[in-house]
Amino acid sequence: MKFSHDWLREYVPIAEDPARVGARLTAAGLPLDGLEQGPHGAVYDFDIFPNRPDCMSHVGLAREYAALTGATLALPAARPPAGGRPTAGMTTVVVEAPELCARYAARCVTDARVGPSPAWLGRRLEAIGLRPINNLVDITNFVLWELGHPLHAFDLDRLDGQRILVRRARPGELLVTLDGIKRTLAADMLVIADARHPVALAGIMGGEASAVTDRTRRILIESAWFDPVSVRRTSRALGLRTDASHRFERGADPGIPVTALDRAAALIAELAGGQISDPPLDVHPRPEPARQVTFRPERAAALLGTRIEEPVLRAALERRGFRLRTGGPAWTVGVPSFRRDVDREADLIEEVARHQGYDTIPASLPLLAGTPEGPAPAARLAGAVRHALLIAGLSEAINYAMTDRQDSVLFAAPDPPALDNPLQSQASHLRGTLLGGLLRNLAHNLNHGSTPCHLFEIGSVFQRSADLVKPGERTRAAFVIAGRGLPVHWSAPRRDVDLHDARGIVEAALEFLGTAAAGFRSDRIPSFEAGRGLSVSLGEKTVGMVGALAAPILAHFGIDRPVYAAEIDLDTIGGLPATTRRYVPLPRFPAIRRDLALVLRRDVTFEAVTRVVRSACGLPIADLLVFDRYAGAGIPDDCVSLAIQVVFQHGERTLTHEEVQEAQDAIVERLRRELGASLRGSGPGPAAI
Repeated sequence: MKFSHDWLREYVPIAEDPARVGARLTAAGLPLDGLEQGPHGAVYDFDIFPNRPDCMSHVGLAREYAALTGATLALPAARPPAGGRPTAGMTTVVVEAPELCARYAARCVTDARVGPSPAWLGRRLEAIGLRPINNLVDITNFVLWELGHPLHAFDLDRLDGQRILVRRARPGELLVTLDGIKRTLAADMLVIADARHPVALAGIMGGEASAVTDRTRRILIESAWFDPVSVRRTSRALGLRTDASHRFERGADPGIPVTALDRAAALIAELAGGQISDPPLDVHPRPEPARQVTFRPERAAALLGTRIEEPVLRAALERRGFRLRTGGPAWTVGVPSFRRDVDREADLIEEVARHQGYDTIPASLPLLAGTPEGPAPAARLAGAVRHALLIAGLSEAINYAMTDRQDSVLFAAPDPPALDNPLQSQASHLRGTLLGGLLRNLAHNLNHGSTPCHLFEIGSVFQRSADLVKPGERTRAAFVIAGRGLPVHWSAPRRDVDLHDARGIVEAALEFLGTAAAGFRSDRIPSFEAGRGLSVSLGEKTVGMVGALAAPILAHFGIDRPVYAAEIDLDTIGGLPATTRRYVPLPRFPAIRRDLALVLRRDVTFEAVTRVVRSACGLPIADLLVFDRYAGAGIPDDCVSLAIQVVFQHGERTLTHEEVQEAQDAIVERLRRELGASLRGSGPGPAAI
């Protein structure tokens, strides 16, 4: 954004050369992009950030320079001649949409002479790249770049009924703007209308039908405040960007419309003659309440990392227009209407930092309170689970907590918390499960040829609380796996993952945490296929589930292959009694393995077999595993043959064949008595294979 050095000097004395001025303002947070010498003196090109519309004018930039140097700011005179005809007798202003137009001020000018601008005014505009048009238009442009507030001039005689109506457009209304383009308006666009039709797009551009021409004798000058969101929406919808919309979109000063109007009226009286109506109309349906912010010098010292003396704090704020009421540890600071970016204490502290100069703040690390106990238990638990799942070959995914309601309902979370103001319809609720997001990730990867795909996530899920105010929150870990499994060895054949892989991942993760041995129980879980869902428990507590996802769920996400998933509640695990991880030396004595082929009823689980085997044996068992399952010829229809291997190993001596055989016999007998098991292919009594 371009500014003239000579123009700035009209409002603040500048003894420094332009390069030094640019460097000073850059250090205060107004970066100088370029400096050039034009026919009308030095011209700055400053990068004014969107949150600083107050600096999009020469007076605003001069205010910043005056605050930094201690110079006196000289505001331009805004005193039009008094005693003119009352404005209310020449026009009327009605604001039908006060939520979009909080203030609308107007004056009328009669018998003004439209003609070329004087040389000084033309030079000011040409210096910043504007082309002079005529004295009336040039005055409105001059005030825009002087004070930063857009104005617009209407030919009063071309306004039907000589009235102004600020309203929403009617669907399908047409307006030919000053650029000669016919535009079709929508119902959410704010327009300035006369008694019959629109004559301007509020805050953006005037209409061709009411434009000031060489034949204009009576003028209505508009100075208003329009809602930034409304201006931005209309500007983007029509593809129309102007200097006025650029400022209104960023938040114009609601306190300046009358001042800018009076400044323009005074210049018109001086440069174009004519009579200025007096007093102005000032329709103000929504006055802005005075804004106040609490400022604590101690907080400023803590946030900046250095202590700044009270006189410097005062100067930094008062020179920028803030009104201070001091006394005690907290000051009350009145925020001027042109500072739309200041609404909290941290903003005031930033003003102090800019005044001092960011480069003067010492570069030192802040002192932080130590936590000798390290991370919180919940963070340590989540970190350990993450490490275990990464070791298992899974990749971590991170999803938003907002999701579609159906994604939670599918997993038996019937009433997920709804958002009051969702960003989009597909993110209208807080998630009740991690599996919905993971399945969308999985579907995306599979559709793009990324297979195998093994993903996990650790995050929060939500449920409605009893008070219906704040939703309940739980931390969970979940994973989904599909496609090829990880090869055990390069020479082994490749295979797809199955339920045993999913269960193994859960077992490995819980074992890594050092918890008690996990229990798995076949359960009817709605989101899993019948007979292929397992509840996961630690002791008496159910901590999660694992299984093969049901076909309707996979179809909802567009997945056409088997997927195995698990979800574990980490809060439940964290609430269990802590277990102590014990380390034992590697065994020095050999193990003895015995294989048993058991004939069992189909409803007997391996967990039940494991429980009986370990409780029946008086010798230490190092491992117990299944290596075959058979059903068919030679096996009753309601039974299966389960081949298990029992590994006996003592830590202090070598076991004898006799004591191992005695332990095996005890195991077989206990299995027969408690589970109705028998050895396959044997006669009466226990036997080994």
